[in-house]
Amino acid sequence: MTVSLILNEHAIARSRVGELPNLPPAVAIVYPVEGGPFQVERVRTFSERWLGKGRPCFAVDLSDHRRQASVTKTPLTCRDGGHRFQATIDVGFRVHDPAVVVARNVRDALTVVYGYLTDRIRLCASRFAITEAMPAQLAVNQELDREIRLPEGITIYHCKVQMEPDEAAARYIQGLEEARRRAQLGRHTHEARLGEARSDEEIEDIRAEARRRREEQERAAMAGRPLDFERLVQEHLVRHPEQTAHALELLARVREAEAAQHEIRDQRHAEMVKYLIERGVVREVDLPGLRQGVLGPSAGGTGVAGVLQRPDAAVAPSFVSGSPPQISAGTAPAAVQTGTGPVQWGGSTPVTAAAPPSGLVPVYLVLDTSPSAADCLTDLGNLLRSVQTLLANSPDVAAAIRLSVITYADGADVLMPLTEVSWRTGVPGLDTTPGCRYRPVMRRLKDLVPLETERLKEQVPRVLRPVVFFLAVGQAEDDGEWPAAHAELMAHTYHPHLVACGIGPGRVRTVQRLASRPELGVVAAEGADLGQSAVQFSVLVQETLLHLGRSALAGQMELRLACPQGLTPMTDGQ
Repeated sequence: MTVSLILNEHAIARSRVGELPNLPPAVAIVYPVEGGPFQVERVRTFSERWLGKGRPCFAVDLSDHRRQASVTKTPLTCRDGGHRFQATIDVGFRVHDPAVVVARNVRDALTVVYGYLTDRIRLCASRFAITEAMPAQLAVNQELDREIRLPEGITIYHCKVQMEPDEAAARYIQGLEEARRRAQLGRHTHEARLGEARSDEEIEDIRAEARRRREEQERAAMAGRPLDFERLVQEHLVRHPEQTAHALELLARVREAEAAQHEIRDQRHAEMVKYLIERGVVREVDLPGLRQGVLGPSAGGTGVAGVLQRPDAAVAPSFVSGSPPQISAGTAPAAVQTGTGPVQWGGSTPVTAAAPPSGLVPVYLVLDTSPSAADCLTDLGNLLRSVQTLLANSPDVAAAIRLSVITYADGADVLMPLTEVSWRTGVPGLDTTPGCRYRPVMRRLKDLVPLETERLKEQVPRVLRPVVFFLAVGQAEDDGEWPAAHAELMAHTYHPHLVACGIGPGRVRTVQRLASRPELGVVAAEGADLGQSAVQFSVLVQETLLHLGRSALAGQMELRLACPQGLTPMTDGQ
């Protein structure tokens, strides 16, 4: 579609202008002038009309024109360069200089007008994002809301542009809007769920507070009453009478377990007596009827239970740790004091003291409770309970070992002095404290080891060299001070065997300096979890204590480390 403003293709005589088809009311006559510019006809005189009838001329349309068109061929790219607008133009234009129109031979006015408008619209559209079609339309219309005179002699007196994203961009915007709505809906849903969760937590807190209040009332009511398994079963049956059969079954299992435990203990006591007789510590002439009571029942009915009564058989169990047992030379059995006197065993009544082992080993368990050990503090607490269970279940090994627990951080604290571990021994709790210094614990060991070794030598005939299990987690803050205290400890007459285990940073260098011998140093694997390494250290301590106690029972000092997987001896190329 074109709009031709020059009504005749070739110059015609002035008298023939009226013969042109579809001649508009407003027409300008333009005469070509040889050697000069085109002239526009003004009001003519009679003689000019008569004499100029044959003069060649062009008729130019001066009326207003209104057109609408869609911009499709010229891409209106938005700011990101990847999406496009589409525009619909409503334009009005007229000729203001017919001579220029003829001189420039403007045959199609739409080409001139649309060319100018699309160029302006394209420049304006490039300043906006594809989602800003309305602001872009407003900016374009503000720029074109005026009369625009083009150099081709045409005036644009009206222009309105409607802009919107093209089909591809519309799909993109629709996707963005759907995503925004989903995100907003998700936020509202999340807030609703948060409110419900907070409400549930508040209700649960109220219920928990009520449960704690009832439990405190129950504990206050039962504070002065003895609490054992039978009492627990009775309390359970009061609350759940329908579970009588299950409660009776549990009670029967406990009775069976207690009987089996007593049988195991009696068997171990019997094995100990056998061992003492075979080693010549106890002579058969000193213990009439002992061999028959251990190896089998005699005609008189003397059995293991009658001959080997446990020293704690008549003592009520206590869960409060006390001071280590003090056995003076005056109360020790005659065989312990002189090595030749008879050993007195109580027939069917409890004896006052058990026969000591052939050797006694003081063991010091030194644990790091600095902030570096916070991640494995629970596992270290489990270590103490595991050691107690191990020794309590092996009373023969426990009799040959005296265990002390020392913790260190900024200082050194003795949580449990040297004591024979049993089920009655209280397990100390562990808490982290600031600092990490080795010098205080070295000085504490230097003070304790000689003093307690001398005290044990007054109680038993043979005390083997002490053993220290030292767990290093954090790096020492007094790195330049503790080696001197360590050297003083190792130079003492009663210097211990120091087993060093490093599970923290700088562990290789620390263990090399701590261990009394290279073969007594172990380190955790690179990058190992502290909690897992603490569990492996617990296994190392338990296995080594078993071997150490059994060798002490034989009167020997055989310190051999049993490294579990995850701990590596320093002698393996560290």
